[in-house]
Amino acid sequence: MKQYKTTIISLIVIVIVVAGFFIISAVLDRNKTEDDPAAGTAEEAKSEKVFNIESVGAISRYECNIIDNIKLERDSSDDWICTTYPDLTLNESGIVSGLNSVKQCMAPIVYEGEITDEILKNYEISQTQYIKLQLKDGTEYTLRFGMQKPGTASYFAAVDQKNKIYLITSTYKTSITITKENLLHTKIFNFNDEGKIKNLEILKSGEQFLFLSAEPRDESRTWTMKMPLNRPGNDTHIEEVLSAVTSLYTTDYIEGDCEDLSKYGLQTPAYVLRLTDNKGTQSLMLGNKVPEGDAYYCVFDGNNNVFTVATSVLTFVDDSVLKYMNTSIFNRMYTELELIEIDITCGEIRESFSMKFDIWDDGEQLYFNGTALPDENKIIRAFRRINTALYSLDLVGLAPEPETKGERLIAVEYHTNSGETILVEGFRRDETTMSLYENGQYCGGYEYIRQITEANDNYGIVGTLENFRTLSGMN
Repeated sequence: MKQYKTTIISLIVIVIVVAGFFIISAVLDRNKTEDDPAAGTAEEAKSEKVFNIESVGAISRYECNIIDNIKLERDSSDDWICTTYPDLTLNESGIVSGLNSVKQCMAPIVYEGEITDEILKNYEISQTQYIKLQLKDGTEYTLRFGMQKPGTASYFAAVDQKNKIYLITSTYKTSITITKENLLHTKIFNFNDEGKIKNLEILKSGEQFLFLSAEPRDESRTWTMKMPLNRPGNDTHIEEVLSAVTSLYTTDYIEGDCEDLSKYGLQTPAYVLRLTDNKGTQSLMLGNKVPEGDAYYCVFDGNNNVFTVATSVLTFVDDSVLKYMNTSIFNRMYTELELIEIDITCGEIRESFSMKFDIWDDGEQLYFNGTALPDENKIIRAFRRINTALYSLDLVGLAPEPETKGERLIAVEYHTNSGETILVEGFRRDETTMSLYENGQYCGGYEYIRQITEANDNYGIVGTLENFRTLSGMN
């Protein structure tokens, strides 16, 4: 009997709890109005596409004044133009990305019916800011955002032509709001064929730093430095720099149509890089570093739109002129040589010797001071080591030509199998360096005297000569 009483009491308690739940729900429902923006949740509502658009290609016009005044329309070629910023070079991918978000935009419906002034007021729908769309079939949509729903990252929004209020996430709001930044190219250099770049010019603090010109050669280019010296270019380094700069992207958008470039150090840029192909010239200008020091302010392509570009991708900015040139004074192929005559008068060192090369299709005979070398690898390697040391006479620094030449320290006369003679000479410049000349013409800079006097381990000319004599017994 006691057990039955307990069961009956339990049932009564359950009935009371359930009844209380329904009573409270009814009271709460009476206190809500269908116009209350906080009423209900997005999860309780049905989601649908905000715009009935099948493809981005169906959109013919886009207007948005939420952040920037953007008006986009298609021209006769179906390409996008911006009527509010007609001089901008448009970033097609940025436009397509924004319109693709428009096409895909999904949101729950929180109100459906006549959009009265009271409804607009309740959801705080803007009357001045909007996104307008026109499709090629004439269909139009006007979306206006309202208040942010309390406790969420979503915004109420009305579509005039659909008589609906949606709850759109902040992510969608950002992605469908196309700004001026979205329209601008973030890739700094845009060449159809980077292999056709033929000129590279660098200015530093308004002064020309170097100028390089290229000639096509099969599938590659041969570069020549035209300024500050007329020298063969360092093709490998130049191509590495071109690969780096044509892959540059900006990091942040700072200011559009800047009227005072001086505040970013861009009135007289610290660094200007100009690249030219057969269609025109594109340029990048670098100003001050940002306060954090991890990026430069920059403008490019002749516009006054200020961006930043990371210092980590500008490793070439501090390169010396020497890196862009072939610093070797004599750099012909070994197989072109017939004879080298060397004369050294450096301090107490007095050396004169010759190296002869008799090369045919499947063999060679080498000579030192007219005597044939024995066919021994260690002796042949030592002979070639002298040749490498001679080839290492190159520019280590640039300087104006001295008013008077010092004493001649070395003369190397190369005779090629085509009949050319190239004379490379080094004249004392100071206690540690010598000015270099080729066929009597100043090469624009100097080499260390130690290149003559260093030991064999350091590929000094005298050192490699002594090593050869020790191994070969030849004088």
